[in-house]
Amino acid sequence: MSYLYNLFKGFFIKSFKLINYIRLFSLNLLFIVVVVFILFSMGDNEKTVNIAKNSYLNLNLNGFIVEQKQPVNLSQQLSNQLSGSDTEPVQEFEVQEIINTIQHAQKDPKITGLVLQLDGLRSGSLNQLSDIGEAIEAFKTSNKPVFAYSDNFSQTQYYLAAYADHITLAPNGAVFLQGYAVNRLYFKELLNHLLITPHIFKVGIYKSFVEPYTETEMSNYSKEANAHWLNQLWQHYITHVLTQRSDRDNLTASSVNPSLTELKSAFRSVSGDTAKYALTVGLVDELSFYDQFMEQLTDTQANDNKLNIIDYQYYTSTVPPKYQFTGEDAQIAVVHGTGEIISGYSEGSEIADQSFNELLKQALNNARVKAVVLRLDTPGGSAFASENIRQQVLALKAAGKKVVVSMGSVTASGGYWIAASADKVVASRTTLTGSIGIFGMFATIDKSLNKIGIYNDGIATNALSNIGITQPLNPELAEIFQIGIDSGYANFLKVVSEGRNLSLKAVDKIAQGRVWTGVDGLNNGLVDELGNLQSAIELAADLAKLDKYDTISIKPKTSSKQAFINEFFAQSISLLPKGIISASPLTSLLTEVDKQANLALRLNDPQNRFVYCTFCQIK
Repeated sequence: MSYLYNLFKGFFIKSFKLINYIRLFSLNLLFIVVVVFILFSMGDNEKTVNIAKNSYLNLNLNGFIVEQKQPVNLSQQLSNQLSGSDTEPVQEFEVQEIINTIQHAQKDPKITGLVLQLDGLRSGSLNQLSDIGEAIEAFKTSNKPVFAYSDNFSQTQYYLAAYADHITLAPNGAVFLQGYAVNRLYFKELLNHLLITPHIFKVGIYKSFVEPYTETEMSNYSKEANAHWLNQLWQHYITHVLTQRSDRDNLTASSVNPSLTELKSAFRSVSGDTAKYALTVGLVDELSFYDQFMEQLTDTQANDNKLNIIDYQYYTSTVPPKYQFTGEDAQIAVVHGTGEIISGYSEGSEIADQSFNELLKQALNNARVKAVVLRLDTPGGSAFASENIRQQVLALKAAGKKVVVSMGSVTASGGYWIAASADKVVASRTTLTGSIGIFGMFATIDKSLNKIGIYNDGIATNALSNIGITQPLNPELAEIFQIGIDSGYANFLKVVSEGRNLSLKAVDKIAQGRVWTGVDGLNNGLVDELGNLQSAIELAADLAKLDKYDTISIKPKTSSKQAFINEFFAQSISLLPKGIISASPLTSLLTEVDKQANLALRLNDPQNRFVYCTFCQIK
């Protein structure tokens, strides 16, 4: 026996050593291959940017429009590359950088026009698109034409295209305008089948985060509230298109928002040709493939001047940064906060109270900073973390610095908890805000364990010692938890009441977890002005009585070493073969389930009290 034991032991030890050797060898080999690829490709990337006369700036945004770029997620990029889920490199484009680039091009004599090549644009919120659109409108006042082209226009892409003087669609393309909708997966019956008991504690009849765990469908309260703001956003979209293309006689409200009967009739008249339909109802001005589109652009040039097309990425590298130090004694600091609000530290993909407060403390300790603009884009999260950040806002005000909150696409629930104590709040018309409510939840699996013959028993010194997922929740403890949630809601009302100078009764009337648009917020006292980030900066300067000032951006610091590693590996991943791992429809479904179900796990709060708006992230 001893001999056999030693034989097997030696076999397994050698086997594991061999496996570990192969693993390390493979990883090192992959690293060396990637390095070689990068070294060979570096020579091609070293190109001097030269802007010729009579150039058209090509706004070819292949990726996502964001408030602020997120740290490189190397594992996600590697997964996307190997699964082939991204056929082209996907990038993030900061909305303020896009605006700054267009404004610079407007004044640049070498730039004589703008091309909106929108095929690769993945997403952007309505307020971001509106802000970029305002820059395009100003660009057109310089007598510089704007042309838009796409093989197919998504709803997001078409919003920007509507600003163009001329829209071209591929003859085999389509314009997809579906409107807005919110949908969720509901798990109540699944939890019942699994004998999992959800314990829900909340205040706010419109606070719908917990509904998927207690219902099989959306409640009437949620439908009422969601229909209100969805219809506002969609009506804004319709009005925008009709206003921008008001000189097209064949364009009507039915062109943008047809009934099924109208759509069916119009489709029959063009034999189901989606491109001809878009042309017939006035959504586009011409049907042409890209090469023909470019030839026609060239033909528009007078005196046979050669037309040059300059890529957005190349051109923006020549544009001075929007915020830069010029030597002024007074400064306005802009601090971005994007993502869910959590406790602790984060590299930037969430608003972590400790990390975010470090940025605010930089503004607090900088004597030159006279005002701070918080650009928030968040559906909320931890009540505890939201209050921690609000305390730092109060510290800024106590130090005599003015604080203005500029709301992005959404500043709701925990985001509004922070915003309420600012000197002024600025939102766009389509910002989603409010959602003043609170909830807490956890689940127990004692019934599931009992079903398969597993029971939990023991002894404790205190009833609080017997709290866990494997034990049923004591009804008295449930009441205690609800009292805590009620207290959290009362605190939320008090924060808003004091910050906005409203009575508790008035706040409660517009609270209850209900979501409002920026227009609603202006009418009910949650918002002071409608505008964008620049409006908020100008308002901050006015409050601080500043005539001359520098605008600076306070961002998380990334070491030069880490920045190099991120950039190096991000480029390396793009050189790997695509589609090695195939992704099935089932994988996509499970990803969506995981995304929704794991939200409760991503949010963290020491007291399990959350101020979060479920439906407030719509693109």
